[in-house]
Amino acid sequence: MGERAFRSWWRSRLPDLSIAVSRFPLAVAIAALLTFYKLFHDNGDFEQRVMGALAASFLWVVAVDLYVESQRRTLFTRVLLWVLGIVVIACLFWLQWDIWFSPPLLLGALVLLVGLSGHLGRKESNTTFWLFNHRLWLGALLALVGAALLGAGLYVIHETLQLLFGITLSPHMDEYIWTVCLSFVAPVSFLAFAPRNFTDPIAELEEGDFTMRAVAALVKFVLGPLLLVYTAILYAYAIKIVLAWELPKGTLGSMVVGYLLVGAATLLLGYPVRETGGPLVHLFWRYWVWLAALPVVLLSIAVSRRVGDYGLTEDRYLMVLVGVWALILAVIRVLRGGDFDLRLVPGVLALLLLAASFGPGGMIGFSILSQKAELASLLTAKGMLVDGKLVARSESSEENPLGTDAGRVRTIEWYLNTHRALGVLAPWFEGLPNDPFAPGKTPEETARDMLVVLGLRPDVGNTPGVAYFTHYSDVPAVVALPKDAHVIGPVVFESGGPVPVAIPPQTVAVEGLGTVHLELADNLLTARLANGDEVKFDIRDAVKEIYRRGWPLTQDHRPLEIKGSGTGLTGTVLIDNLNGSYKEPDFELTLLRMWLVLGRAE
Repeated sequence: MGERAFRSWWRSRLPDLSIAVSRFPLAVAIAALLTFYKLFHDNGDFEQRVMGALAASFLWVVAVDLYVESQRRTLFTRVLLWVLGIVVIACLFWLQWDIWFSPPLLLGALVLLVGLSGHLGRKESNTTFWLFNHRLWLGALLALVGAALLGAGLYVIHETLQLLFGITLSPHMDEYIWTVCLSFVAPVSFLAFAPRNFTDPIAELEEGDFTMRAVAALVKFVLGPLLLVYTAILYAYAIKIVLAWELPKGTLGSMVVGYLLVGAATLLLGYPVRETGGPLVHLFWRYWVWLAALPVVLLSIAVSRRVGDYGLTEDRYLMVLVGVWALILAVIRVLRGGDFDLRLVPGVLALLLLAASFGPGGMIGFSILSQKAELASLLTAKGMLVDGKLVARSESSEENPLGTDAGRVRTIEWYLNTHRALGVLAPWFEGLPNDPFAPGKTPEETARDMLVVLGLRPDVGNTPGVAYFTHYSDVPAVVALPKDAHVIGPVVFESGGPVPVAIPPQTVAVEGLGTVHLELADNLLTARLANGDEVKFDIRDAVKEIYRRGWPLTQDHRPLEIKGSGTGLTGTVLIDNLNGSYKEPDFELTLLRMWLVLGRAE
């Protein structure tokens, strides 16, 4: 078979694949490599970074190919841009934790770049840009739907073979099917559907196209009217804030972000019918960017309030970024009037996402530094951080110096730990005898020792700092009974349900003492007689004993013994079952089963 005959056979058998390979050879190769790598590797940190780098490289290469094709650049330019971009992407993913890199933001910027890359010339028009992107992303949607249908069909065939004939090709066949369909079939189909013409205007033929008519109807009858109503609601809420002189609700931020993103998408979708879609569409297209300025102000106030209370996090950073994006668009629209370039909507957002994807000023880096500052403020207020150094604290100290701020401190520690950024706190601990960052310590040892120094329990490993504890006794205990002592039991206090409620008191009639009133409140057990004599037992001592015995790996199941103090009465409590949840700096009981030894004080 000659070369010409082979090409003819290839194109007739696999037309979509042949089109994609001839036009986007490197992108198809990267998609194949990504698919192959995913099929034979797990989802560890390194593997995820490799796959992320391949996905980002795929988008970059497609953007370069569209740019070179539209601007008619040379092959040398094409290869040079390929190499430079892939090298930068590889470095970003390789140094991910060191430079505080956020892959989702880079991928988002590259997706926007794919739509922009074919129209980066100065003389590009809104109509050609809109029509090209309409065709491009419609093709992407069709490619995704087609790949999903193919995957669903193959999955059903495999399940049918297994059900009817007992044939199992592989225990991981379902994963293989979806990997191939979504990592190779969908991207290659997208490349095959990518439009070739970059300068086609929106002609009368396109305006009658079904997809354009559907988009126009969606903007005219759904998106435009709803967004204008939502805009009126936000303005009314702003008036309410001024009249009531109150801060916006904390949930307003995410609502405004969604409003801005949907509004920008509607602005782009509604371009072809901005003059013919009716008064509401015309109003929206002409004034929405200006009208969005007040919601941006509300967003800024809401986010500032949350940042002031809890510091900056990634979610709040993104809210601020979207607000800045909308504000920039509003300023440009004011300055340029009706001469508004549609490319600015995705273009400005792509630049902001790229700038926010790495470095100290990026989403992760800025959030880490903000959380560090928040932690420094909390520790300084508690007298634990002086002149940038932690005050030494004994590991055996039982009292938590953080008090009610313990949960907030643990949340910050968890955030820094999960972002592998505990090292930013290392200078605080220099010189301490139990320096968590001393050479030779594993990351787990560093995290544990840091919690100890900060007065937090190292055995509570989740974000809110909650540990569920339990103690049961299965061995006998011997208690010396004083003269005229009385043994009461078993006494059970229990708080049922997922939400802790007040545990009702109990009364017990004891010969020689009369009626004994038993009450459990604020983790204090009180036994009180009718004449006012009473003795109190601090249940916190029992919880401390549980942890002292090495919970949860303890083998010591003797009853917990607590001595009481009071007036007119003496007593000892033997606890054989104690359940609850520990949340720094306090705990809540769900079950207390005990025996009570009471006697008259001499």
